[in-house]
Amino acid sequence: MTKILNVNQEIMSKINNILKLEDEVAIIEAVGTLIWDKKEETEDFSSLTDEEKVFVFIDIFEGAMGEGGFEFFFSSESGNFVEEIITSYQEINAIKTAELISNAVKIFPKGYDTNLETRIAAIEKADENTISGWEDLDELFFTNETEEDVVTLIVNYIKANESQFGN
Repeated sequence: MTKILNVNQEIMSKINNILKLEDEVAIIEAVGTLIWDKKEETEDFSSLTDEEKVFVFIDIFEGAMGEGGFEFFFSSESGNFVEEIITSYQEINAIKTAELISNAVKIFPKGYDTNLETRIAAIEKADENTISGWEDLDELFFTNETEEDVVTLIVNYIKANESQFGN
């Protein structure tokens, strides 16, 4: 029992030290490393707190968008978590970004499906209006037209829920 307490105190000390950093990107990267290391203990997200899952789902989305925008996001496993991702953005108060993702889902051909193979087949048959719609939303996302500072919102969320990170 003492060993568990010492491990928990060590993790909390790490989170406290991370949150003292002045660079918000450095905070996110350090917290991300802790969470992804913790996630590696299981094949799913069951070892993570709800607050850590919020962080992970946003990280998954941001990574997919960086790889190739909405078309890439929808045609990858990342798209399996679209509802969780939208909810995660809402949770950190990035309401406009959540709405942007919802709008991308709404123009998905023949309705959105969480099955990857079904989504890929639909994307392959998508018309120019769908692809163009996603490209327009990509531009809004990447030019920060939502006017939301997601980095600051995530850091504020971590600080507000500090005790739920790294446990």
